[in-house]
Amino acid sequence: MKTVIFTEEKLYDLDEIGIDVFIDEQDPRSSAYIRKLKRPPISWIKVILYLLIPSFVLAAFVASLIYCGLPTMVSAAVAAVALLVYILLTLKQAVIYMIKIYQRYAPDSLRNKCRFEPSCSEYMIHAIEKYGLIKGLPKGIRRLKRCNIDGGGFDFP
Repeated sequence: MKTVIFTEEKLYDLDEIGIDVFIDEQDPRSSAYIRKLKRPPISWIKVILYLLIPSFVLAAFVASLIYCGLPTMVSAAVAAVALLVYILLTLKQAVIYMIKIYQRYAPDSLRNKCRFEPSCSEYMIHAIEKYGLIKGLPKGIRRLKRCNIDGGGFDFP
């Protein structure tokens, strides 16, 4: 909470009182607040490997199933189930990485519109890490819906 001390001289200068009361560089609701944006590093090699390694493993898995004598349709079904399990196990990290790509490449003018601290993208990452994808993603989406230039403040998941 910001403390403002009024003196007798300030009582007659309404502009000075307004500046003292409403402009605070530490408060995200203030128009004077300047956010320090985080630009996380993105490893595109990691992204490519994240996409390619499962493809190669899946192809080798299907080839080994066919080599063992399973019909092609059964091999494809087993491979599809294995791919679905892989996607479900890594979906949380994939969503967090997509948010980090947004943080890295989104323009400052868009990212500075958030009046909350932490920013909406940081909140989404914290919520997903804390509550998991099923509960954290809706929490982050609700936060995005109420984020605007009029509101704001400190809000943690």
